[in-house]
Amino acid sequence: MEKVCPLCNALQTTTEKCPRCGALLVDSGALNSYLGPYSPYMNSDELPFGAKDYCVHLLHCPICAHDTRHSVSLVPM
Repeated sequence: MEKVCPLCNALQTTTEKCPRCGALLVDSGALNSYLGPYSPYMNSDELPFGAKDYCVHLLHCPICAHDTRHSVSLVPM
């Protein structure tokens, strides 16, 4: 059974709040997507933020511009 990221596949949304101002953080996508044009299509083993059990996302605050990384557990599909 394949494991997928629920944020990347729009199965759920983030509910994390900004530690600075308390606003809801916005998902800016997986960190691996920022590495190059073909990085979303590479195997997770080949990427620096790749793992078999989680996907690292960049979350940012639209109010105070704070950003943070958040590990999202992969779910079986």
